[in-house]
Amino acid sequence: MIHPQLATMLVYLLTDIIATPAELRRALRHTCDQTFNVISVDGDTSTNDTVLLLASGASRIPLSNVRKEFETALLDVCRSLAEQIVADGEGVQHVIRLQIEQARNREEALQVARTIAHSLLVKTAWAGADPNWGRILAAVGRSGVRVDPKKVSVTIGDQTVCRGAMARKFDERRAHEELSKAECRVGVRLGRGKASLEFLTTDLTAEYVRINADYST
Repeated sequence: MIHPQLATMLVYLLTDIIATPAELRRALRHTCDQTFNVISVDGDTSTNDTVLLLASGASRIPLSNVRKEFETALLDVCRSLAEQIVADGEGVQHVIRLQIEQARNREEALQVARTIAHSLLVKTAWAGADPNWGRILAAVGRSGVRVDPKKVSVTIGDQTVCRGAMARKFDERRAHEELSKAECRVGVRLGRGKASLEFLTTDLTAEYVRINADYST
């Protein structure tokens, strides 16, 4: 169960700067939106997950003096933790960096990303390293975002495999090799605006089924 809200995930971030609770809350919310809130393994959620940012003030350095450096470091740490969570998912063979581009706004990009990431047909195609762009396109189409098919394109690695919702000639062997990597890149351009985001997700394997079918709680 990895998807906001996450599966009993407990993250404790400690710093020695001087900061108010309000300052820490703002920094953490912004960071979580770019890390823990844009990952998913299976779309299932848990009842409790926690990310805490605590400041001791021991350094006697106010946050206002090092805000840029602090926010960069916080983002780096949380991004690393989020990536480790996804890579350590049950039965994961392939981590997918799903890039949604040309959305109207962030919420729209996130809606499309989550629909693709939670599609069983898409995830099982990824498990087989199958460059089946049609399953990705179908997920975009049922995401609830009113896309114009003529403006949608899909990329796998550095190849455009679909443009205008139509097939393009591409090197299927190279696309298969890209999806066979432990970490691979898939992109979707919606042709609706300038918003974009990266969403980290995975394939869905027989090992995932075995792990979750072999015990009772």
